[in-house]
Amino acid sequence: MLTIEINDSGVALVTIDMPDRAMNVIDWPMTDALTAAAEKLSADAAVTGVIIASAKTSFVVGADLAVMKDFAAPGMTPALAARGIARIGTALRLLERAGKPVVAAVSGTALGGGLELMLACHYRIAAQNDRALFGLPEVTLGLLPGAGGTQRLPRLIGLERALPILLSGAPLSVDEAFNAGILDEVVPADELIDAAYLALAEGRVPADAPWDRKGFELPGVGVNSSEGFGLFMVQNAAVMQNPGPSYPAPGAILSCLYEGLRLPIDKALRIEQEYFGRLATGPVAQALIETNFFARQRLAKRGVRKADPAAPVAAACREAIATEAEKITAEGRSANFVNTAAVSVGLTALLPVASVPEGRRAEADGLAQVARRLLLAGALAVAETDGDADEADITAIDVAGFPAWTGGPLAMIDQAGIAAAMAEAKGFGLLVPMRLREMAARGGRFREALA
Repeated sequence: MLTIEINDSGVALVTIDMPDRAMNVIDWPMTDALTAAAEKLSADAAVTGVIIASAKTSFVVGADLAVMKDFAAPGMTPALAARGIARIGTALRLLERAGKPVVAAVSGTALGGGLELMLACHYRIAAQNDRALFGLPEVTLGLLPGAGGTQRLPRLIGLERALPILLSGAPLSVDEAFNAGILDEVVPADELIDAAYLALAEGRVPADAPWDRKGFELPGVGVNSSEGFGLFMVQNAAVMQNPGPSYPAPGAILSCLYEGLRLPIDKALRIEQEYFGRLATGPVAQALIETNFFARQRLAKRGVRKADPAAPVAAACREAIATEAEKITAEGRSANFVNTAAVSVGLTALLPVASVPEGRRAEADGLAQVARRLLLAGALAVAETDGDADEADITAIDVAGFPAWTGGPLAMIDQAGIAAAMAEAKGFGLLVPMRLREMAARGGRFREALA
């Protein structure tokens, strides 16, 4: 998994190569191996520097399925989730504080924990690789980077550059990562390791991170400055509009930055872990992890990589929500009110929203109930169709515009519990499909693995 070769100059080349895997990932054995390596290299007086490299064409592509399953497991609490992510964070902090200059020699893609590993190194060199991606996609799973990503990235490249990377989860190319300041060098692939040795030999790599030095100041806009305060106000308003209050991760990232960047790094990392724990155990992250991570993985293994735009389940979902919206307006609610309710839960793709700005001034009374009724109408329509639960949820999200934070219509029913969902539907006057009644009678679920 990790091999360590120390040359005559005392430079330790640590190569990551997970056996029987196409790509390296962060799992618990890898975390333990990184911890042991950091402790060993720190204690060895003969070691003058460290290079972290990969034997694969990519570097480290994120968290392993087993790690994600642990964070989504029944009985997981915020404290346990924070403690779990702290295991990874501790390994990276030990490497960062080993007292030796550490270079990341990055052969290709580094996402999530892979980029966080890079950020814990003191110097970062990447191979020129047109297929390589660098990013922190945790927000797309309802999470935040919990192994130092929210704290190291802005300390390295500044708050203004870090915010879009953290809030969108969109990856950067090699050139974009270099221009952003994440990478110190980009070299031809066959010169990568030599370039890392040269950087150490020429004394270009410090033995500590800038944020561990006395007097460190955040580059660019300061978090305590009037410009910083204004930036946070603008971003807070933006995330309330898009992706909206149903998605707590962007707001948590902003809070984590606002609180953590005022503190020394170790205290800031603990705050990050606490926010991670709260998000990881919340319903939105649980739903997004199940659908955006596990369901898509299961479909990919079956060769299904893209939802079918013509799938009947998509049409059924859209039509059911539109029909229910018409019923609600016929009962006396204004079109603006119904649109406002739809937008509040992310159903903008399913209803006309031209008059939403006016609608947002509508009374709040009943808004949540109308929104829930629309969601449930779409979910019941999907439940009535035959087919695979994973494919139905992904199709409803990708094609029909059902909000991803729910995990998909069937995941939403599973999370509520079929009996509870049926009772709620009856309260709204919605017709419960026979398939759902039969499933409730036998105590079933759409995804047995979630039980």
